[in-house]
Amino acid sequence: MKYGREDELQSDTLGVRFMADAGYDPRALVGMMRILEEASGGTRQPEFFSTHPNPENRIERIQLAIQENFPNGVPKGLTP
Repeated sequence: MKYGREDELQSDTLGVRFMADAGYDPRALVGMMRILEEASGGTRQPEFFSTHPNPENRIERIQLAIQENFPNGVPKGLTP
């Protein structure tokens, strides 16, 4: 496989910054990951068989990236 779980986690971290730079609220990524989690219907394979991290792990990484990029809180006025 050319890309793996760490690549996906890195893209989530970068996505937080890119979204905010483009004027969008990066907290929306958490909602998107929850939608992906629900869509799996609880039938996803163990993470070690997958190229993508489980949504729970991605949510955790996204929330950490938001805190690191915006230690004083996400700026007001970003599009949800």
